[in-house]
Amino acid sequence: MIINTKTRRYLGYATIMAFTLLPLFSCEEDEYQPDKISDFGTGTDYDQEKSGAPHIPMDLSLVTLSDASLNLSSKVCLEPWVPPVLSQGAYGTCTAWACGYFARTIMYARENDLSKADLEDDRNVFSPLDLFLSLEGRGDSCGGSWSGEAFNVMQNRGIATLATAPYQNLGICDWSTPPTWNNEAGNFKIEKYRRVDHTNIEALKGYIQLGRPVQVSCKLGLNFRYVRDNSVWYEDDYSGTDKDHGRHAMVITGYDDDMGANGAFRIVNSWGTNWGDKGYFWVDYNFFANQFCYNAYIIDGDKGGLSEAVFDANVINPNYRVDGKDLLAVQLIDEYDDYPGNPANARALTYNVFNRGREHVPSSNQWNIVYYYYNAYDPENDFGIIIYDYFTNEIGEPGEHGDFDDLPDGGLDHYGHFNWWNNVNIPSGYSAASAVYGDDGYDYDFIYYYHLPQITGQYYFVLYADGFNDIDEQYEQNNFMFFTEQEKKPLNIVNGVIQNTGLKSGEQLGTLPSQLKSDQPNAYSIDEISALIQYQKKVGVLDTKALEYLNTPKSFSQQGRGFTGRQFIEARLPR
Repeated sequence: MIINTKTRRYLGYATIMAFTLLPLFSCEEDEYQPDKISDFGTGTDYDQEKSGAPHIPMDLSLVTLSDASLNLSSKVCLEPWVPPVLSQGAYGTCTAWACGYFARTIMYARENDLSKADLEDDRNVFSPLDLFLSLEGRGDSCGGSWSGEAFNVMQNRGIATLATAPYQNLGICDWSTPPTWNNEAGNFKIEKYRRVDHTNIEALKGYIQLGRPVQVSCKLGLNFRYVRDNSVWYEDDYSGTDKDHGRHAMVITGYDDDMGANGAFRIVNSWGTNWGDKGYFWVDYNFFANQFCYNAYIIDGDKGGLSEAVFDANVINPNYRVDGKDLLAVQLIDEYDDYPGNPANARALTYNVFNRGREHVPSSNQWNIVYYYYNAYDPENDFGIIIYDYFTNEIGEPGEHGDFDDLPDGGLDHYGHFNWWNNVNIPSGYSAASAVYGDDGYDYDFIYYYHLPQITGQYYFVLYADGFNDIDEQYEQNNFMFFTEQEKKPLNIVNGVIQNTGLKSGEQLGTLPSQLKSDQPNAYSIDEISALIQYQKKVGVLDTKALEYLNTPKSFSQQGRGFTGRQFIEARLPR
């Protein structure tokens, strides 16, 4: 079976840069009389997706990342960047069509300022066959795969163009992609992929408005194959058993709040132009969120090489002085506190921050050190503060420091037990611990004993110097150190107990941001985590979350270490 492109009408468009609003195009097409279609392929493996999707990180909301509300247009259309609608035929290759041919091509067209006419050239669109044959989990008889695997292939291997890998010879599915395909695919990798909330209509519209197609997994009813015009799809027949309904991958390419009774999404399908409205259809917002769609994803296209982790060693060298102020996270060791009688969630944290700038960091800057945990796949909804170490001139006299819990009621005492205020300046070439305790250089660290909250799931811990970005620094990317599993994977925690009991923060300086992204490319970037923490602080969510933990009585064992407060110790590692 060979499917060729053919001459199509050119549609002009305005260029778009990432995170700018799209011009408003009409998604309406001329009426036509559809041909009779006898068979359609689907091919999304629901079981694989059900088990695999929860391990793809949720994208942070656009409101969080922009720190502003979304001003959404009433309608947006991405069709000027959509490649020609073709058909997957009767084969179960819809995932490769949705993820590779449509979503990847749309992003590539936007990033490279391609016109509708450019997309008639097979060298500018991506091959669903190349992607499909690269999927290890594809089923027998050319069917069965899911979006997460397709995105993973595009991230690590890439995807070849349709000119190199035309959609043909689908009768045999056990053949491998030839070297020429593999070589070209390496030039077209994606940056990352994320899940998005398919029930959040405003968020989905926000992605479309920013020019980012949303790939969706949908449950087809018995009547879906008969869609033939541009009317809005409000319902389907879901009678019968679950096996009667296909699972299908498609892509949202637009929306219109005035379409139908409630507004509707414009979706492109891979069943050719004789189906639906020349290959597209409208689906009602409410039906889409409540019945039709069950997963949604977005991707970042290639960034011209920025996906490679580039990190200047001087940025993390405490002996390398820079002008101004520059706080560097230099110590993070989090390990089980094996003091006799301690419970399984007892931890001992050794931490420190160093000022390698030529200027001192005054307490009047009112900055902090935050030790923060977050769910590796859903940090906006599952997170908390373990330490809040506040450097401020609001409390005490210069040089003094103490426990927030010892302050009079009604002030900053609400930060609670086990958290500290420090009316202390950090001179150039001093660590926070050495400045607090009056010793030269950075030969001392803080140590903090705590009990991990009763959380269960996959988590990253991060030590964050200047957690709310109160200081104008030379470098921001060296403020972070992560506590992870081996190979930079998330920590596996059950009821507050890290399952790898012998695990500590591993490397001498913990896991650095560049290392985390290098090993876990879909992990949240330092910019994302920074934006998330700052947004949570601004809207008051972080304080509320912190109080939930800080005001909970700490049930230390009578035989355990008990409350010792923050201490300082000789530095464990030479630096």
